[in-house]
Amino acid sequence: MRLLFLAMKRSYQTYIHLLEWLLAIAAVAYMTYRLVTYQDYASISIYLCNQSVRVYVWIGIAIGLVPVQLFVEAARWRYVLRGWKTISIGESWSQVMLGMLAGFVTPYRTGDIPARLVASGLNISKEELSSRWHQWIRDWHKWFAVGGYTLLRYIVWGIQLWAVLLAVGISMPLGQGIASIALYYVVVSIMPALPAADVALKGGWAVWIFGQYTPNVVAIMVAVSLIWFINTLIPVIGASIQKIIHSIHQR
Repeated sequence: MRLLFLAMKRSYQTYIHLLEWLLAIAAVAYMTYRLVTYQDYASISIYLCNQSVRVYVWIGIAIGLVPVQLFVEAARWRYVLRGWKTISIGESWSQVMLGMLAGFVTPYRTGDIPARLVASGLNISKEELSSRWHQWIRDWHKWFAVGGYTLLRYIVWGIQLWAVLLAVGISMPLGQGIASIALYYVVVSIMPALPAADVALKGGWAVWIFGQYTPNVVAIMVAVSLIWFINTLIPVIGASIQKIIHSIHQR
């Protein structure tokens, strides 16, 4: 019986390592495709080359907040798994990064949560999921923590976006800026996520929302492109490298 359990465990670990490799390769391939087919490099390079050091300070702030918002998401995922499984923040971080890879290469990011669950080792039936869902509804106070983590992550995203907008020369009054950034994230959160047209769709909404502060459409598109690079490309690159190194060490 013990030998059977060990064999099943090795088989499961092999499956996870294979999944990690496939996701990493798919993410790198798709990311390379997006980089090769991206059309706005000229606008970004021309604009950034003509700016002062202040621009790079704001961009540096936005990049520096990437691990902060990922840590918040790891803490939220760890909290959500309570009752099913207790994991460390490091394990949660690893599962979130794997989910990012899966979400990056699947339509509408549908692979994110399933990849996290697979990486966590959970085998949740529909009946158990339904039971847990009803329990969560009854224990409504748990939603405050989940909502708090979610709000905190959106605040970090908002600061990143504001920093990038300042970097491209778009300044906003405090109250109007908070309202505009909040509206932008509400809109892009509820609209369908189409990876092949992600930047274009978000750019269209950004022009509509932030166009009231500047007639410079190129600057708005540069800001949206930078946010995509910072919050999508950098984590995916990091997750790909992390999973490849982890898989090599496990061999």
